[in-house]
Amino acid sequence: MNRIIAFLVAATATATMAHAQVHFGVEAGASINKMSFSKDVYKSENCSGFFAGPKLKGTLPIVGLGVDAALLYVHNKATIGDNEKKHMSYVRVPVNIRWDIGPDAFGVYAATGPQWDWYVGNSKLYTADGLRATFEHNLISWNVGAGLKLFKHLELGASYSIPLSKAGKVKDYYDQVSDNIDIKNKEWQIRLNYFF
Repeated sequence: MNRIIAFLVAATATATMAHAQVHFGVEAGASINKMSFSKDVYKSENCSGFFAGPKLKGTLPIVGLGVDAALLYVHNKATIGDNEKKHMSYVRVPVNIRWDIGPDAFGVYAATGPQWDWYVGNSKLYTADGLRATFEHNLISWNVGAGLKLFKHLELGASYSIPLSKAGKVKDYYDQVSDNIDIKNKEWQIRLNYFF
């Protein structure tokens, strides 16, 4: 009897996976990021940025669980001190577990998962007071977000990225390491997805 039940469960799971809905699309949005410092020696203001790139979504139709992933170009700004501003470009790969509720024509979703960023710009910024900010090339963070599904093809959502690794550190002009100040990048995102 147990073998029959196990077979039926496996057959049902296989059939469900075979009917998983996979959609390709594009994602674009705006972000507000803020650098935070491990020591209170600098002020950092909120800076705006943008991101865009292709996206893939897969959902199991019965339970609404699924995954999504994207390959994004991200352009942000960083502000250190009063006048030092830096444009920062990343290649970003977010991978989320998601839960869809309601039909695609009008429903909601929640998503969470890790995000990897690869910084592709100049890793150094010299400040007016002789300090140097050095930015890491590999970052990891954790996304938490939710949104609306609209008109079968559109999704409008918001998310927050919790930094799990430092974005960089501040050293003096002579590269002394005795007084490093670690930098973390906190980011809010408003995103619009269109699936074909």
